[in-house]
Order: sequence, then structure tokens, then C-alpha cells
Amino acid sequence: MGKKKKKISYANNVSEQMEAIEAKKGYRLVKSGAKKRRYTIIFILVLLVVATAIYFIYPPQQSTRLGLDLRGGTMVILTANDISGEGITEEKMTKAVEIIESRIDNLGISEPEINRVIGSGSIIIQMPNITDPQSAIDVVGKTAQLEFRIVEEINEDGSYKLGPILMTGDMVKGAQAGYDNSGKIIVSMEFTSEGQKKFYDVTSVNIGKNLAIVLDNNVESAPIIQAAISGNAVIENIDTLEEAKSIALVLKTGALPMTFDVEDVRVIGSTLGADSLNAGLYAGLLGIALIIIFMIAYYRLLGVFAFFSLVVYAALFWGLLVLIKAALTLPGIAGMILTIGMAVDANIIIYERMKEEMRKGKRPRTAMTEGFKHGWWTIFDANVTTIITAGVLFYFGTGPIRGFALTLSLGTIVSILTDFIFTRSMLELVIDMKIFEKTGFIGLRRLVADK
Repeated sequence: MGKKKKKISYANNVSEQMEAIEAKKGYRLVKSGAKKRRYTIIFILVLLVVATAIYFIYPPQQSTRLGLDLRGGTMVILTANDISGEGITEEKMTKAVEIIESRIDNLGISEPEINRVIGSGSIIIQMPNITDPQSAIDVVGKTAQLEFRIVEEINEDGSYKLGPILMTGDMVKGAQAGYDNSGKIIVSMEFTSEGQKKFYDVTSVNIGKNLAIVLDNNVESAPIIQAAISGNAVIENIDTLEEAKSIALVLKTGALPMTFDVEDVRVIGSTLGADSLNAGLYAGLLGIALIIIFMIAYYRLLGVFAFFSLVVYAALFWGLLVLIKAALTLPGIAGMILTIGMAVDANIIIYERMKEEMRKGKRPRTAMTEGFKHGWWTIFDANVTTIITAGVLFYFGTGPIRGFALTLSLGTIVSILTDFIFTRSMLELVIDMKIFEKTGFIGLRRLVADK
């Protein structure tokens, strides 16, 4: 009777164990289904983002902003000259950059780039489509230090002996080039309220004397003060209207806090820029083609997925450059090609880990999970060091170096996201297909018996 009870107890245990197994299988199926739905949503969202990026990219000739080396134009390097002995301070350099930016905007030059050289008193100005730089340099590099002085004596050679500075250009609110009633070219200056009061005081006590209007140590005009003036002033003896406009522009934007010397001027023709662009694009396309051929030849079906990942990466990267309006330079193209190789490196790390796990007899899904799990930190560490290096280059570099650093850092970030979001979701959706268990389709020579 005791044995019978034991048998019944054993049967009950088996039944409970079978129910537990069935419940566990059902839980796994539910969990697997939820996971698949999650990766399906992620996959669709990535495709929508890619479609949006392509929408912003097209047409690429209009959406892509080219740098000076590809577009053609003029690069000017200005170096601060501390004549006063007060030192080249951060505040002065910042103000100088702001004034130069304002002058270039008023000249109507589209998409200029103005960068400071960190740790020095140099400013690099890139002006696309400007092939005659002298007119721009005359405006951009002019100090525009305006002074009002009384003429103490007129020398025999016509030069002036000037008295102390009575007013400066910081009291000028606006300036306008034009003609006076007699048809002479003039620049009329409008003073601030403080400037009007000061100008009245200066003219009221100096009636009958010549008031010299001095711009960058050059006496532009020295009219005789006939009476106290409470209004505005004009600059005369200007040869051309263009010169008058340049003077009015620099007076409106204010004087530079220091004098600047033109250290270097480079003019890049549009034809040379187009040739460089074509050469860079051909080199990039050839490199991508060779990478794709290698990946498909070595990893077979996994190489095809790597190709899809590269297409998504390229669309997202290009779209990001268009979105932030980054200028594409020749070194920038080099940085893009480099990040393409880095994106493939990440795929190789993951795929090699997958192949290693499958050689041990693990099924494709388990091998894929292990590949992404163990490959993450290796890829992350390598790419973080690259981003740090790119950040240092961008901070201390100028012009083309910053273009390279920008594309390198952005491309690295996009490649990480592409590998661990798009590639992962794509493989999650297809990894259970029977084709992944065939050695020839994943680049494996043989498989150990499945565990």
C-alpha cells in the first residue's frame, strides 16, 4: 500500500514537472514574441529616420555645403599687432572676431567661416566664391580707428600737425555713403546722444579752426569749424563711391580693438576645388566598393547585412552633416572614409565573436547575442578614444583640421549607433532562419554539433 502511494506521488511530480516545462516554454514564446516586436519597431523607426535623411539630402548639390578647398574662394590669415603694449587679451580677440563677422555679413559674402587660432593672435577668414580678395581685405582688416583732432599747424608739404584726441569712433552710431548737395562723394556720420553733446562742446570752443577727421592715422578731411555743430558730421575728399561705402561699413561695425597685419592670402580657384571634390569622391566610392567585396567574400550572408548597415550609416551621416550645416572639406571626406572603415571594424568584431561561438556548437541566436554582448565594450572603448582625439583636434585645430575632426567624431558616433541599433535589430529579425545554420552562408568552414 505504501509503494502504491509512492507511485502516485511520483506520477504527480512528473505531471507537475511537465506543466512547469510547458509553462516555461510558453513564457519563452511570449518573451521571444515581445522581443521580436520590439526589434521590428526599432527596425521600422530606423528606416523612417533614413528616409527622412534622404529627403533632406536630395538634391545633394544644393543641400551639401562645401568648404573653401572644394568650393573655391579666398582664405585670409590676420595676425594681431599689439602696438599699444597692452597685450593681446581674450576679450580683445573675441571682440575682433565679432566685428569681422559683422563686416563680412554687411559685405554680403555667403557662408563665410571665421576661426581663431587657439593660443595665438591669429584669425583665419574663409570667404567662398571671392576670387579678388583685396577689396574684402581692405574692409575686413581695416582697424577703423576714428579720431577727431584739432589741426594745430599746417606744414609746407600740406601735412598736418594734430592736437590731442578729442573724440573717437565709439560715439558714432551710424554712417552712410552718398553725395552732398554739390555732388561730391561723402560719408555722413550719425552720433550717439552722448556723441552729439561732445561734438557740440568740441566745435563750440574751436570755431575758426580746422577739425581733422582721422581714420587709421590718415587725415580724411579737415574742414574749418564755422559754428558750433549740434548735429552730425561728414567725411569728404573721397575718390570713389565704393571707397565711401567701405569707410561707412567699418564705421558702422566699429573699430577693431587692435591693429591686424595680413599674414597670408590664398586664392583657390573653383576648378581646382571641383577636381579635388571629384578625386575625393572617387577614392571614397572605390574604398567602399572594396570593403563591400571583402565583407561579402569573407562573411557571405553576414557581409550582405554589413553592406545594408553601411548604406544606412552613409545616409544617416550625410543627413546629419546637412542638418547641422557642416561644411564638407577634402580632409572631411578623408574623415568620412576613415569612419566607414571603423564601422566595418565593428561588424568584424561582432561577426568573429559569432563565428567563434558557433564553432563551440552554439546556435546562431545564442552566438549573435554573445557577439553583441562581448563586442560592445571593445568597440565602445576603441571609439571613445577616437572621439577624444577628434575633440582635441577640433578644439586646437583650424580650417581643414577641424573639418577632419568633425567628420571623424560624428562618423564614429553614427557608426556605433548603426551597428548596435540597426544591425542588431536586423539580425534579431532573421537570425532564426535555417540558412544561418549552414556553414557556407556565414563564412564558417564547419560547425560543431549543436548544443
